[in-house]
Amino acid sequence: MKELRANYAYLERQDFDVEAHLQRTREAALRTTTASQLRRVLHRSAFAFTDPHLLVAPLDDDDPNVWPTSADLAVALQGDRYVVADVRAGSAADAAGVRPGWTVRKVDGADIEACVTALFEGLLPAPTVQQRTYAAILVVNGKRVGGRVLELEVDGAPRTVELANPRELARTVAKMEPLSVEVREQVAIFRFNNSLDRQETIAAFDAAIREHAEVEAMILDLRNTPSGGNTDVARGIIGHFVREARPYQVHEIPAVERSTTVPRRFVEYVLPRAPLFDGKVAVLGSRWTGSMGEGLLMGLHAAAGARTFASDLGDLLGAVYSFELPALGATLELGGESLFHVDGTPRGDYVADVPLASAERDAAGGDPAMAAALAWLAAQR
Repeated sequence: MKELRANYAYLERQDFDVEAHLQRTREAALRTTTASQLRRVLHRSAFAFTDPHLLVAPLDDDDPNVWPTSADLAVALQGDRYVVADVRAGSAADAAGVRPGWTVRKVDGADIEACVTALFEGLLPAPTVQQRTYAAILVVNGKRVGGRVLELEVDGAPRTVELANPRELARTVAKMEPLSVEVREQVAIFRFNNSLDRQETIAAFDAAIREHAEVEAMILDLRNTPSGGNTDVARGIIGHFVREARPYQVHEIPAVERSTTVPRRFVEYVLPRAPLFDGKVAVLGSRWTGSMGEGLLMGLHAAAGARTFASDLGDLLGAVYSFELPALGATLELGGESLFHVDGTPRGDYVADVPLASAERDAAGGDPAMAAALAWLAAQR
């Protein structure tokens, strides 16, 4: 609690009573008798903040998969129904034909609303729509071990699908090269394979942009960056699209003001890097664009004037800080810095130039973000 209160950048909330929630958490924690039970209470308590960056590790096999890295389905609460909002391209859910607009009724034989309630383990007696949605996303993506059986409703008819654990896809992506490149009619498409935390991504992109410097336009596909990364890689990428030093994101550290009463806010800049690309640039984002992926998408928009095509993003809040909890043998991870677009928009509130309901798959199984970006680029010729 002490580290959370001192350092979590998103502690002050208007959507639910944080103090009441922390008091319930304290009472539940006092009823535990083992370190593993206490860690579980603290981790489940974190779900109330609907922030994938906020967690207490190491995770157990019985914990839900980490969103969005080990996940292939996004859902949204619409009225009293949990509806598929997007499906991760290339995933088990995608291969099974699950599509946006389908309604989730049961997970592993249990009613989804009951699963949502159970996930909070009594810590949230009246969860908000946002909290119920977040819990449902965790539920439909399963636990860290084992597959899932989803009972869905499609056009009024029931349909059952059995899906592999999405951690398998995460492991597959981790073994991929940092960058995949494709050229379509003078448009170079660069897809980052969850590699924004790998320093070799800088050299890989340097080489790729040099090789394709003569194309008319470029698309940077950030829809497979759920785990985020670091600012060195992001600045290394953006630098190829600016002629002078340009601001690309704003940081704020609330912990400094809490401890000193003096606010701290600063602007991060990106500098030019050769070779410079002067053509049109489109950037794609989805709910599997997380953390530094979100920052990179917004930074390309802010610093390089790129046009963005995206649904809601991953909403991984802030820059991650870690604090050891030695009495538990655990680690608290949290967003210690609030991050903003250079125009002042909080990262979690950013809306793309071309906002999309779903960015990975549409109801027909198409690729809506890529189609929209290619259509825009074709219209510029």
